[in-house]
Amino acid sequence: MTPLTSDDRLAIGEVLATYCHCLDQGRWDELRALFVPDCRLDFGAVLGVFEGPDGLRRFTDLLAGLGLFMRHYTTNVVVRGDGERARAESYVLAITGPSDGRHTATGRYEDELVKRDGRWLLRSRRALLEA
Repeated sequence: MTPLTSDDRLAIGEVLATYCHCLDQGRWDELRALFVPDCRLDFGAVLGVFEGPDGLRRFTDLLAGLGLFMRHYTTNVVVRGDGERARAESYVLAITGPSDGRHTATGRYEDELVKRDGRWLLRSRRALLEA
């Protein structure tokens, strides 16, 4: 196994940041393109679990329908893995809600990423959200 290179780490960080930008700006097609087809997105009791392309479509349709203001900030990213698979852990600060009543939540993301055709993609994302 080859270790993660600096380029791998930068590319993984870019995927995690792009996820937040897409989520916050409603770039739903671009967000879905960050995942492999056999993906899993787990928001537990807050939003549920979404799997595969159909699940991702349900997730983005749900968020688009809410019409909420959203800003997600990911920090303290730790990545471990090799040149083909990686796990990332990070903290998340989310500010969401209607314009007249925003809610702040914190939590963690636990991610599994895989490299496909030279590109890092999310295979699974588990959000462990706190109040």
